[in-house]
Amino acid sequence: MNIVTIFIILQVVLLFVMTFHDWVHLPPLTDIRELEKYSTKKGRVINSLIFFLLVCIPLLLTTLYQPELFLCVKITIISMYGLLTFGTVFAWWIPYFFGSSEKHKNDFIEYRTTHHFLPKRGDNIVPNTFHVLLHLLIWSCFVLSTYVSFVTKS
Repeated sequence: MNIVTIFIILQVVLLFVMTFHDWVHLPPLTDIRELEKYSTKKGRVINSLIFFLLVCIPLLLTTLYQPELFLCVKITIISMYGLLTFGTVFAWWIPYFFGSSEKHKNDFIEYRTTHHFLPKRGDNIVPNTFHVLLHLLIWSCFVLSTYVSFVTKS
């Protein structure tokens, strides 16, 4: 199995996880009942559609343009996963290590009943186990998008 195939498989897994993670109750990793208290169905549908597009577009580009990725395709794929990576770092990891506003902390209250393995850092938000795994998958896609685009031979 080559690196492009691995990249495509990871993207397919990420597509399903990102699209359905706000809809499938998988205790202790997710708590949909708690999430429903703090978000509307419409908001979750919009989030799911945005996440779907952010992963579906680079997945389609990867599959359609392999083995020859044009520069604009490479830039698009890397940019999409870069945007997702940027989002995970700024939404979860900077607040975990350095703290955030009370409003930001309150926006993450729906995850308090899910499983966490990282140690608490004061009253900072703590990424739950599901999001740590999700972020590792996103970051893997970002690294592989760069590798497939610029290191592998087309």
